[in-house]
Amino acid sequence: MHWILTGKITPVSAEACLKLARAGIALGNQSVLLAGINDNAHVIKKLNQMLLKIMVRPYYLLHVKPVKGTHHFRTPIETGMDIIKELRGSTSGLAIPTFVVNAPGGLGKIALNSECVAGEAGNRVILKTWEGKLIQYENPGPGS
Repeated sequence: MHWILTGKITPVSAEACLKLARAGIALGNQSVLLAGINDNAHVIKKLNQMLLKIMVRPYYLLHVKPVKGTHHFRTPIETGMDIIKELRGSTSGLAIPTFVVNAPGGLGKIALNSECVAGEAGNRVILKTWEGKLIQYENPGPGS
């Protein structure tokens, strides 16, 4: 699933999820963190709590990839990390997704937490992949 806001979860889609879950199918949601749309803890918390009610696990919160045409949707990485931190103190652990970036060059997803952020270099953050490789990832600054 790719829900980003509660208003997009319709009664029909909610019932479909419940039927699938009752049939034993595990369901997960991958939300994209979008500037000005769902870039605060209250919105993400409300969405994830609603997802749990329809038996969908809030699996990933994805940082927007730095590709052409997406700059206005990108948030600083710190925004997502702050959202996860706030969720940890205000909701069930089941309602807390893993905040990730898709590493360039096919290096896979990197969970964005203090263990994986190895430093900064100008407008880039240095991230550690699951294999221990260090990569640079474009990080839009506040107000970008």
